[in-house]
Amino acid sequence: MLDPEISTESARAGELRRLLIFLLPATTAMYAAFNGVQQILVPAQVEAFDPGAKVGNLALITTVGALASMVALPLGGAVSDRTRTRFGRRSPWIVLMSVLTAVLLLGMGLSTGIAMLAVSCAAVWFTANFYQGAFAAILPDRVPVARRGLAASVIGLGTPLGIMFGVNLASRAGQQWSYAIFGVIFVVTSAVLVLSAREESSIGIAVPQRIPGRTSDTVRAFFEAFRSTDFTLAFASRASLSLAYFTVSGYLFYSMQDYIGAEHIPGGDVAVAVSTLATLSVLTWSVVATCTGWLADRLDRRKLFVGISSAGLALSMLVPILSPTWTGMIVYSFLSGAFIGTYFAVDLAVMSLVLPDKANEGRDFGILAVATGLPQVLSSVIAGALITVFHSYIALFAFAAVCAFAAGFIIMRIRAIR
Repeated sequence: MLDPEISTESARAGELRRLLIFLLPATTAMYAAFNGVQQILVPAQVEAFDPGAKVGNLALITTVGALASMVALPLGGAVSDRTRTRFGRRSPWIVLMSVLTAVLLLGMGLSTGIAMLAVSCAAVWFTANFYQGAFAAILPDRVPVARRGLAASVIGLGTPLGIMFGVNLASRAGQQWSYAIFGVIFVVTSAVLVLSAREESSIGIAVPQRIPGRTSDTVRAFFEAFRSTDFTLAFASRASLSLAYFTVSGYLFYSMQDYIGAEHIPGGDVAVAVSTLATLSVLTWSVVATCTGWLADRLDRRKLFVGISSAGLALSMLVPILSPTWTGMIVYSFLSGAFIGTYFAVDLAVMSLVLPDKANEGRDFGILAVATGLPQVLSSVIAGALITVFHSYIALFAFAAVCAFAAGFIIMRIRAIR
């Protein structure tokens, strides 16, 4: 007769396998929309509206969108922490916000000026990141600690696949069709995830208690996770690495156009060149992400993997400075893809292991996600200032290299994780 414990363990393994299978396409769809819109569609729209002011206008729109993201990420986690339905805590918000994001994406594609584009961008980034705040909490909610590296690797694989799909679609399908397709796949993959890997009912789970008293006390309690040194270090490391990444990726379209030069790009098409570089980076990223999360679990050395990947990313940023050519950008894409793939395959597992409060994991995971949104705000302002002051895109890559090195140094100071 089959041992009940073995049967239960087998059932849980099956549930986890099913969850990871359907997390992959949902993650891919989310990052396809994020990157196709941010790297191709918005820069192209901004340039079409006012070519002479494209750098400043892109910085403005990126800042507005990132501010909306910073509010929405922890809010999505905190609200879902307190949601009690027979469909679970996270699933209702995943479905609702995916539908709202799809509708708003259609409106974004119809923007007729900078102001309208900025408003619609802020609305899309708010709903999409509220979605992400609830979505990210699936990892600490439903994945055992021993399998966090594997789960982070699967989610990490969805990121490059999403980037590859998103930038190639956006550079080839046309503006309105791209926005429509992104919206459809966002809704469909979210619905498949919710229906195929069902979340348990949250009815009966104790609701995290609100702190009575003044508004300032409530705000202070919302950010109480920063009392944990490891949580604070994890936030700072991710923020520094994200600042390195977004300072370069957010202006890659213009870097290829103005720094490398369209005349030095095969075919002279900047949008296709950006999608080609992203595809090369993503293919490398995907290969790396499939094995590093599993290896980090096996060796129980997640922090070390993140530190090495941060240093490697910093070194890759030096390639476009030393070789400002199409070949140099190909080498840069290959190296950055390998190191960012290692980072994202393991970083989520590290983040999930420094959460100090079980009852507020969605909120705290959302706050850690702000370490990605906040650098988006800063990177657009910093990148615009660097280009304006130094009249060169070299400053972007140099600044990014310093930030990536800092991220690796900070992560190695976390004590709770090897």
